[in-house]
Amino acid sequence: MSDGLLDDATLAKVEEVLQGACGLTLASSLRRSLEPALARAALTRQMSEAAFLRQLLIREPTAVEAFIEHAVIGETYFFRHPEHLRALASRARLHQGGPFHVWSAGCASGEEPYSIAMALMAAGLGNGGRFRVLATDVSGRALQRAKAGVYSPWSLRRIEPDLEKRFLVPHPAASGNDTQHSVSPEVVRTVDFRRHNLATDAVPSLGFHAIFCRNVLIYFTPELVRAVLSRLVSALAPGGLLFVSPAEVPLTNGMGLETLDVDGTPVLRMPLEQPWTAGESATVAPRRDALAAFTAAALSRQTPVPGSLRLSPRRPTPAPMPAINARPSTPAPVPEAPRAQAASPAARAAKDAGLLTRALEAAHAGHFEEAEALAREAARALSPEAYLLLAMVAESRNDLDAAVEAVRKALYLEPQLALGHATLVALYSRLDRREDAERARQNALRALDGLDDEHPLRGVEMMTAGGLRQALAPRPSQMGWQGAR
Repeated sequence: MSDGLLDDATLAKVEEVLQGACGLTLASSLRRSLEPALARAALTRQMSEAAFLRQLLIREPTAVEAFIEHAVIGETYFFRHPEHLRALASRARLHQGGPFHVWSAGCASGEEPYSIAMALMAAGLGNGGRFRVLATDVSGRALQRAKAGVYSPWSLRRIEPDLEKRFLVPHPAASGNDTQHSVSPEVVRTVDFRRHNLATDAVPSLGFHAIFCRNVLIYFTPELVRAVLSRLVSALAPGGLLFVSPAEVPLTNGMGLETLDVDGTPVLRMPLEQPWTAGESATVAPRRDALAAFTAAALSRQTPVPGSLRLSPRRPTPAPMPAINARPSTPAPVPEAPRAQAASPAARAAKDAGLLTRALEAAHAGHFEEAEALAREAARALSPEAYLLLAMVAESRNDLDAAVEAVRKALYLEPQLALGHATLVALYSRLDRREDAERARQNALRALDGLDDEHPLRGVEMMTAGGLRQALAPRPSQMGWQGAR
């Protein structure tokens, strides 16, 4: 398998195993990422890829668990969607009674629950156990990293300097690596980590005042989305808030939730018998108008730089994948080693996908030199995604000019790359080049013309056309995650 791709039928069976275990369904363009994930999982089990594949297809529990650890992509960073944290802090300040309970569902490597805790502490709720954060994920590997609470500059690329100074402790890094940061003990004490499978497990508790489940539902089938949402809604206290990503808000239609416009941000709420406290900046829209309210609510104009690897084919129809000698029966025989032959277009595409996956993993671990080298190797195949990843690495080093140049190369290869234009919006804004930022925003919107809201965009971030349109909608500028001060 290391010399070629799994055939379509075997890939489909591998995806079925993943979907049955944790509900994850991949876009067709992401299926190729399953092969390097399978290779890494086999390596951790000290097995050949063929032997591991046999165990995986018969759903041997330890093989399935190992595969999930490497197939589930949990890329995130601190203070992602800061408008959500502003709304949370505003609501938490008004809370009376016992502790304010928050659930971070699908917490990945921990940046989200720690950001929640930091936001609540910065809002004045840090003393006397006034809040608790429960953080859950299906991946034990991700939870181990989250509990360790040590992060590279890659995860800190969106946190404000004053919050970084207050809540993160720098540590000298090993030779060749950037400084690592650990979450301060006062923050760590407020977060409890637990393994939980959203697709199969009952909710861990009831009566949450806020639940975060962002960029998770988009990986589920429509049927599973409704089932998961029903469980999440049942876990909310009256008046509790549900935070999903902008692209996921329409999925919540018909769930009995209200849509609030909190400072221009759409937030979902379990209905209350009485309205929020007088003076709170929130207006309630009937749930039947959720999609309209979502469209009207203007999100942050400063689009985040792409964060999670998502590779799409350069043409509408990908090249056919060469088959391996694996039969559909269970257990399958060991595949014969393929004969040496010229790499097919599909095999080259798979190699590029593997390079970019490895590059993103290296960047996330703070190994920027390795990430840059891998991305540059992938860029030799004229991959726009590789140049976007190079831009991310450059920006993490505050080399904004190099980041802009890398994005421009991506756009030279693919002028209609909407996420490329959106990335320039953020970079030009940081460079205080306002006219260029506005021009990039208009170019991004033009690139989205004619695309359905649910259309997945090509790039290195899992985002739909509708989600990016909302992120690009103009709104009054705000200073910092807490808004204008």
